[in-house]
Amino acid sequence: MENYIDIYQFTHFRKYLEEYQAARVQKDPEFTRTGICNMLGLPKTRSYFADVLRGKKVSPRMVAKFIEILGLDRKAAKYFETMVQLDQAKTDTARKAAMDELLAQHPNPQHILNTDAYDYYNHWYNSALFAILDAMDVADDLAPVQKRIFPKVPIGKLKDSLALLERLGLARKNEEGFWKPTKESISSGPYNNAELVKQYQLQCFELSKQALITPPKQPTVMSTLTFSISSEAYKKLEEELQRFKANARRIIGEDKQKADGVYQMNLHLFSNLDPEGK
Repeated sequence: MENYIDIYQFTHFRKYLEEYQAARVQKDPEFTRTGICNMLGLPKTRSYFADVLRGKKVSPRMVAKFIEILGLDRKAAKYFETMVQLDQAKTDTARKAAMDELLAQHPNPQHILNTDAYDYYNHWYNSALFAILDAMDVADDLAPVQKRIFPKVPIGKLKDSLALLERLGLARKNEEGFWKPTKESISSGPYNNAELVKQYQLQCFELSKQALITPPKQPTVMSTLTFSISSEAYKKLEEELQRFKANARRIIGEDKQKADGVYQMNLHLFSNLDPEGK
């Protein structure tokens, strides 16, 4: 079967299916969304393929049927299965395992993400240590950091983290023998892989949970608000949050006093209603 689109350009199976269908229907007029439902053995369900694109769970039996109508070889079929596992994983551990497997299967994993970026964002304490180096005088002995960091991190992992920061050029020793960051801040930038950042954010959300259950000694601000508004008001609220983030970055960047604390800030805004009613 003709290879209409390169599966290895994707890490999200739903996006792959969407673009594959759009490319194939140009040469195969029967490969419409309704036609796909017929090929999948669902002649009475015209919306199934559209539902999958919108997030409907795909069973192992239907995964096999998709592989068949897509005409994937064994290697590509395994990659497709792993993309589905990544999308439908129910735990952070399962998501990480699926992402690792996807990297192992990809013919050019650098296309998905930079390995150094993967190492950095794979553990929340790498970014925390990067900030701690600015707030504390840290020598080779990381025991003082291990004593104060929240949540607790084994000393061995902190050493690995410091070695990573040095390798990435993000930290180096000053004349006094203390490790200091070489940059004021880090963004995902060119490493902005959706799955990679998503896994990092999940870890950060877990930190918020732990801070709520076991409040650290430093001040914390925890607030939750559930509300109903129009789509127009939602857009205004989203714009306001973007302005707040910009102002927060400005305040952080303009702070000329010596840092004496490291803080985590997570913003969550999501809907409790499926707009499609599915």
